[in-house]
Amino acid sequence: MAVLSGARDHFQLPLALHEGALLEALVTDWYWPADRAWFDRTAGRLLSHSVIEKRYQSGLASNRVHVSKRALAAFALMKLGRSTTLNPYKGAVLSREARDLALKGGAALIAYSTYGMPAFEERAVRPRHRILFQMHPHPATARQILEDEMERVPLAKRSLSTEYEFAITRQEYHRLCQEPALANGWMVASSYTAATLAEHGIPLDRIRIVPYGVNRSVFPQRSQSPQSREPFRIVYVGSMIQRKGLSYLLDAVRLIGHRHVRVVLCGRGVIDHSLLDHYSDLPLEVHIGVRPDALVRLIQASDIFVLPSLTEGFAHVILEAMACGVPVLTTTNTCAPDVMCDGTHGFIVPIRTAEAIADRLTWAIDNRNDLAAMGAAAALQAGSFTWERFRAGVRDAYEQILAAD
Repeated sequence: MAVLSGARDHFQLPLALHEGALLEALVTDWYWPADRAWFDRTAGRLLSHSVIEKRYQSGLASNRVHVSKRALAAFALMKLGRSTTLNPYKGAVLSREARDLALKGGAALIAYSTYGMPAFEERAVRPRHRILFQMHPHPATARQILEDEMERVPLAKRSLSTEYEFAITRQEYHRLCQEPALANGWMVASSYTAATLAEHGIPLDRIRIVPYGVNRSVFPQRSQSPQSREPFRIVYVGSMIQRKGLSYLLDAVRLIGHRHVRVVLCGRGVIDHSLLDHYSDLPLEVHIGVRPDALVRLIQASDIFVLPSLTEGFAHVILEAMACGVPVLTTTNTCAPDVMCDGTHGFIVPIRTAEAIADRLTWAIDNRNDLAAMGAAAALQAGSFTWERFRAGVRDAYEQILAAD
């Protein structure tokens, strides 16, 4: 039994279990029955392929998906009201329905983080096998890092205070911190996330690390690297906020003194305009809401991808940039130690180290041919991280967890 809301990882986890005949059901809030003949004759004629794709995964049979009516109603009300206020209710509904179905069928329950707590906490009525797929670092670790950052970078305090770990109520935060301890099996996508769980009492040797995959048809390797006569282009993709360590990249650019450099910032989600304004002296090229195909071209046209994140459960964009043939400069608090080798596919530095970033960028500017070779090696490395590999890893981890209990 699996439970999630939305289309987390485009349903790769329940698909993995379904492929191995391990899925009793997926409990979720919405899933198109696009594999049914009647759907093609009715709603399928009215909806675009892209709309259907958002909530359907070929290979995951709709008869294995249980759509919660109450969760669907909450989802619809939030869409109509353009609000997220019912998210806690929706999550609790999904969690409890998944628990009841797991108990009825005597099945193990695997829940994405935030969806495990209600199903796991009632000792008298909870599944024997309670597996948590922890998407994000432990919330207490993340919150401490962000609190420290408010002191280090007061300019970003306002946007940092709106992060999820601060935006939820104290009770919700406390419950979220308790959630991992109520499971008896754990999967994560990065060793960094595993380490944060271990900091809070989860046995490290019982946490299964299964890195995500990347779709190379969406992020193909570039045909050629930037020419040396062109400006050196640094590309960043993500929310333009301090959680991503953005100031450390921009401070590093200041340290290297521009040197014929262009910084391409591609915005996703929240944008801290006051933070960007502080660096108005730098050669910044800002793109907001870029279409996926245009984003790929911007990445491919760059010399190096930089993501100095403070705390990430994975940071999928690292694999995406690597697949494009672009070397990556990022931090230890991401998936980097799991998917790339420092000095071979790019560079891995500690968090909050503008000087280290500047040092690597200076080398990169002075050694563009060697940097391009790193990008080619990164593309080859990314090619081994397929979604098929992820799904096989999920099945292996799932069976190991059940066998160990």
